[in-house]
Order: sequence, then C-alpha cells, then structure tokens
Amino acid sequence: MKLKIAFPSLEVYEEWLSIKTYKMERSRIILCSAIILYGLLFSVLTIFRFYAFRTRAWDLGIFTQSLWTTAYAGKFLYHTCELFINPSGVFFGVHFSPILFFVLPFYWAVPRPETLLVLQSFAIGSAAIPIYKLAKEYAGGRIVGLIFAVAYLLYPATQYVNMYDFHVQAFLPLFFTFAIYYATKEDWSKYFVFILFSLMCEEHAAIIVFFVGVYLAWKYRSQVISIFKSRERPKAGLFIALATMIIGVVWYWFTLWQRDTFFPTNPATIEEFLGSGNFGILGVKSPIEIPIAAILHPFNAIQALTYEGQVKLLYLLLLFGPLACYSIKAPSVLIPTISWFGFSFFSQASTHHVLGHHYEAYVASFIFAAAIFGLRKNFVKKSRLKNIRTSLMKIVLLSLAFSFVASPLSPVTNSLFPSSAYFQMGKHERLLSETINKVPSNASILTQDNLFPQVSHRTNAYVIPVIFLTCTISNIATEFTNRTLDTVDYVLLDNKTDSTSTSFALSLLATKPSFVLIISEDDNTILLYQHNP
Repeated sequence: MKLKIAFPSLEVYEEWLSIKTYKMERSRIILCSAIILYGLLFSVLTIFRFYAFRTRAWDLGIFTQSLWTTAYAGKFLYHTCELFINPSGVFFGVHFSPILFFVLPFYWAVPRPETLLVLQSFAIGSAAIPIYKLAKEYAGGRIVGLIFAVAYLLYPATQYVNMYDFHVQAFLPLFFTFAIYYATKEDWSKYFVFILFSLMCEEHAAIIVFFVGVYLAWKYRSQVISIFKSRERPKAGLFIALATMIIGVVWYWFTLWQRDTFFPTNPATIEEFLGSGNFGILGVKSPIEIPIAAILHPFNAIQALTYEGQVKLLYLLLLFGPLACYSIKAPSVLIPTISWFGFSFFSQASTHHVLGHHYEAYVASFIFAAAIFGLRKNFVKKSRLKNIRTSLMKIVLLSLAFSFVASPLSPVTNSLFPSSAYFQMGKHERLLSETINKVPSNASILTQDNLFPQVSHRTNAYVIPVIFLTCTISNIATEFTNRTLDTVDYVLLDNKTDSTSTSFALSLLATKPSFVLIISEDDNTILLYQHNP
C-alpha cells in the first residue's frame, strides 16, 4: 500500500497569507522580513569584504572619494582615479549619475565606505517589493508574489551585483520594476517618476528607457492599427510610449553634451574610454556603432557573437534558468533587454557575459517581469491557482538549485572559484590595517587598487592604474603615475594581494631616492614608503 502525502492547496496558503497580524497581512510581514534578512546578510558580507581588502578603487573607492570631496572638501564629485582620462576629476565626466545627490545625505551622516555598502544591499533587496506587487496582482496572488520575491533574493545575478563593490546601477532593479508595475496599472504619473529615477542612475539607462518605450508601443500596437483603420485619435498608451522613447533619446544626448561641454575626456584616451578594444572583432570604436556594424558586416557579427559562445550560453542559462525560462513565454517584456544583450554578446570582454559584476542590474527587472507575465498566461485560463501549482514548484526548485550552485555564497562557487568568492581576515589583513592607520589622515598617498578604498577619505589619495597598464594608453597611465609619485607623501604597497602593482611601483621608486622605506611587514609583503625631499 502506497502512502500518499496530501499537501494543502495553494488557495489554503493564499487565505493564510491574507490574515492580518499586528494590522499587517502575513504575506507582507514575510516579505519585509525576507528583505531585511537579505539586507543585513549582504551588508555584513560586503563590509567583511571591505575589511579583508577585497573591494577596489574601481568602483567603491571612486564613489567614496567622490562623495567625500563633495561633502567635506568643497569639491563637486571629485575623484583622482582616472585623472589621465577625465582631467576634471568630476564623476560626471565619466558617468552622469544625479542619483548620487540622493545618496549624499546618507554618506554625509556616516562618512564611511560601509555606508554605501549597507545602502546598496537594502536598495537591491527592496526591489523584491515591486516584484511581489507585480506577481501578486497579475499572476495569482500573495503566494505567487512571495515566491517571485524570494526567487529574486536568491537569484545569483542579484547577489553578484550586490557583492561587487558599490555601483549606482544597484538602484535600477528597484526603479525599473516599479516603472513596469505602474505601466501595467497605467498609472502614468508614478511610471514617469520611476523612469526619471532610472535615468538618474547612469547614462546608459537612457538606452534601456528608449526600449521600454518600444515595449509600450508594441503593447499598445492595436491603437496604431485603429488610427490607420478608423482614424481615431491616439490614446494615452501610445502617447506614453512615444514620450518614453523621446525622453530616452533626449536624456542620453544631454548626458553626452554635459560631459563634452563641462568635463571633456582626454582626446588621447577616448578610444579606451569608449571601450573600443572590447569590440575588435566587430571593428567598432564605440558601442553606439554596434547595430550598424552588425548589419554592414554580418560575417564579423557572427564571429563576435560566437566568441566565447559557450560562456555566453551559460550566461543566458544563469539568468533565465532560475525562473524555469518562463520569461521566454512573454518575449515582448524582454524588449528593454535588447540593448544590454546586444552589447554584451558582441563584446570580447568576458566581464560583459559572466556573473560577478554589476551589469545584470540593467536586465534583472525585465527578466522577472517577463517570467511573471509568462506565468500569468497559465493563471488566466481559469483564474485558479491550481493551474500554476506545477509551474510555481519548478520556479521554487530551480531557484534553490541555481542559488546553491551559482550563488557567491554557494560552497560550490567557493570551491571552484575561490578568488571570486572567498575572503579572509587574518594576520596579513590586520597588519595592513595597522599600517594604514599610521598614515596621517591629511597626508597624500599613492596605493594600489584594493587598498585605495581604505584611504579614499581625502582629496589627495591616488591609485596605481593597474587596469590600464596593459592597454593602448599604458604609456599615459605610466607617465601619470610617475608624476603623481613626485607629489605624494606616502606610497603603500602589498605584494601579497597585488604583485603587479607592487612590481610596477617599485620600478618607478627605484628612480626616486627621496622615498624611504619606513615600514616593512609580513615578510616584506607590506611596504610603506615616505617621501623625504
């Protein structure tokens, strides 16, 4: 005799979740608890990474210094990391991110890099709120909303965005998902509020916003047909779509104009600034040329697309697999992802098509929204939760499986890729901290990428531009570093964590006898030099 276990129906769970406890629905209590738990966990983890010297000048150090110089040094979003590319030093000369003005009060209140890491963790986690609302109202109810919200918090791409320093793109999942939610409700005033917030994050968001307009045009395509057939006046939806596309184009043009007018790029570094080296196969000098080049040179386009083809397919699997590929069932909602996937798949830089960076923040909202609407097609057949029970089970199991295998917290990731996931705080890290504390807070200093965030609370902190030493502008980066050495009071190196920067700096210091080694720790791996002119 077989023993069968009877699980309660989804309707039972739905009813239980609707009960209010302390004047709040249980579903909302669970949602808020999950977001708070996520925010606290990743705040602690990212702060530990900072203490373990696993954060970088690019980009935690850049944002820390930019905000510190604005709040306390009378400068405007000034940082020193790319002065040889962006001579003004103003962050808007690299990326147009007015959202930083909203971040500034938090940083002003607690002027530490940890503030940015905590803010980012809760901003990323908060995107579960509009995901919950969208799934709850359009795909089956509270239980569906909670499953999608938790799936988002377990989503490997979400967690990698969170673990990779601090970036303004971290706000995009929250803003874009709210924009989709209010577009679905046709609450256009709130929709445009979140479109504006999205645009304020970073200039490339304007391209995605343009394609959001294209998506809305497709959604309201019947209105276009009606205009031609019966000559009816266009309705609001079509106007909103057109307005969204126009706003995206105008905003992007404005970001380029303000940069070129007020904070121009060093002409000698423009190709490196635009990342032309990432598109050598396609043969373009700027990403904006990709669509035309792909049409005019189809053979090159195929070569570029198939470059690291297996890695790109794995990338797609990691993005769509946790949601059981339900996003593909609502392909129109994925229209806004065209710009990012076009960029990343034509690029030769592996950072553009592997998890571990902040780029997935551009597309996560639309992947989840598409999965919600893909699932909705099953739900609306009879408006019964039992129609989607199997689908929800797939999403739950696959979200857990992908999180276990691919999350930065996964034991699998830690064993296969320890350099990207593992960090420790031992004797070496303690000696590094002690050495940094011996540098006067008002002294100028040159240091390496992973040490820069710890000293970035000063105007005259500089970083060895190791990421530019193997590219076309290596001579410019070398010359800049050599000149910087003549102006700084201290040089701090750590051969254990960055032998390339240490070797490069020591080769330059060999020509400058005015620098004296004053501290050598942990078998001569930690070196602090002082300038005695």
